[in-house]
Amino acid sequence: MGKPHNNCDISLGKCQWSCNRIAEIVLMICFLTSTSGSAPPIPEPGFVMYGAISNSTGGLNTAAANLIWRISSTSASISVNSATVNVNGQNLYVATVPFETRSTGGVPIGVATPNTLPLSSTPTTYTRLATVNGTNATIVYASSGSSNTFTFGPADRGRIERLDLDVSPPQTFAQWLAQYGLPANSNPNSDPTHKGMTLMQQFIAGLNPNDTNSLFEFVGIQAVANGFQVQWSSETNKSYTLQQGTSLNGPFTALQTDIVGTPGTNTFTIPMPTNGAALFFRVLVNVSN
Repeated sequence: MGKPHNNCDISLGKCQWSCNRIAEIVLMICFLTSTSGSAPPIPEPGFVMYGAISNSTGGLNTAAANLIWRISSTSASISVNSATVNVNGQNLYVATVPFETRSTGGVPIGVATPNTLPLSSTPTTYTRLATVNGTNATIVYASSGSSNTFTFGPADRGRIERLDLDVSPPQTFAQWLAQYGLPANSNPNSDPTHKGMTLMQQFIAGLNPNDTNSLFEFVGIQAVANGFQVQWSSETNKSYTLQQGTSLNGPFTALQTDIVGTPGTNTFTIPMPTNGAALFFRVLVNVSN
């Protein structure tokens, strides 16, 4: 009786060893798979905005409105196209700002989905700007009480907000000259205020030609965790494209588009380059129709 019992113990021991080894191999495969970055980020319930579009001053056709929301933070920027419908002469829209989780337990997962914002563990403040048929729109009502900015974090998944818009014909160069008391026949390519920018360039940038401190320029750069921040003077109701190149003379490529202007200055965080190459940056003002 003892011998069979011993044989059974040996057999059981071999079986246990084999199971443990298989478990280790399976766990190793699972670990390698989960950390390889092949799995996509986790889609999250986004931020839903809806409302009406009006044209109080006339002059624009909003019956076939093409609405685009530009949403940006200090490290990300996206654009959201929204379909509109006309119901009994009133233009209505619904837009969803997409978010996704890109890390779990501090470990990155997958590759960022284009035109999607990361859902951070701490709430992030975003700036928003709407254009209708290429013309900047004004937020005339916000159910949250905050019009040009919003904060979004894990507790805001699936949040819904009403935002009513009003769109008017954009200001013309002639109207801009009149606003600042400049002659109606001013040469758009002249620089009477000696800022190093033509009147047309100042008009596009939304500057005050009579204020020597109203400039469009880089105002700062500083190191931050895993990168550095660049700052430039900016205006509300404007959006910008940040470009980079490896030479002062270019060529330059877009690093981030549709960065919504904030009052005074814009700040954007750039990852630290890994190859040690020198980088040069420039900012462009996006021109509305």
